[in-house]
Amino acid sequence: MIHLTNITRQHGAQILFQNASLQIPPGTRTGLVGPNGAGKSTIFRLITGEEEADKGDISCARKTVIGYFSQDVGDMAGRSALAEVMAASGEVIELGARMREMETAMGLPMADEEMTALLERYGNAVEEFEHRGGYDLETRAQTLLTGLGIGPDDFHRPVETFSGGWKMRIELAKILTLNPDVLLLDEPTNHLDVESIIWLEEWLTSDFKGALLMTCHDRDFMNRIVSRIIEVGNRTVTTYSGNYNFYLREREIRRDQLLASYRRQQEMLAKEAALPLGPGPVKGQENRQNRAH
Repeated sequence: MIHLTNITRQHGAQILFQNASLQIPPGTRTGLVGPNGAGKSTIFRLITGEEEADKGDISCARKTVIGYFSQDVGDMAGRSALAEVMAASGEVIELGARMREMETAMGLPMADEEMTALLERYGNAVEEFEHRGGYDLETRAQTLLTGLGIGPDDFHRPVETFSGGWKMRIELAKILTLNPDVLLLDEPTNHLDVESIIWLEEWLTSDFKGALLMTCHDRDFMNRIVSRIIEVGNRTVTTYSGNYNFYLREREIRRDQLLASYRRQQEMLAKEAALPLGPGPVKGQENRQNRAH
């Protein structure tokens, strides 16, 4: 679905990636790990197009919807909590309005060719509207807000009256309501209580059907959700097929193998260094010595 191939990206004097590659196949659940500053957030921004690679290719399947939750909620004001969440799906709302216009136009007299073209456009619009979850958009937004701890009594409360932590929950609900094909989550459990974390885990494992790429300091939460790990570090990315616990074990095995290989190499170099450096007898001298014996 999404391919980053031979990516090179540099921030100032720091080289984050050099000829690094990764893939996000449809429906996969992937954890993104690595030390702070290694480039995890840059991976997200490369996928969304907020940043461009210095070298390499980034490809994405046509009409792929990407939802990105970051720790920057931006300004929220002028809407209710529910309206704010639904506003993220503005394209879906506009598509619904165009569908209604086409439905009205179908009742007007027109040439057969025009009607055929209109019906084709309408069919494409209905297919896209269904794919984006347009028919249950408001219900979905209400369900997500409730799951994240904002109940019906607060649906119509002005969004600017919520604290920063609760605004983060509203922002997370906005991204989840998009019903994206690819969901990028940067520390989604920050500012969530235990009940909301349990609900989010259930939603991601049972209700969400798209591909997931996430960072999370809650390793237990990540371990229960993901089945792949992408490790960022040393100017490259490495993919592991397994959950977080598998990644920890496999990483240690790989490190032990590299260390053992390094030690063998050092032993060979030490043996070569211990060999006599002076020249041996030349071939002619060897033959004369043998005849003398």
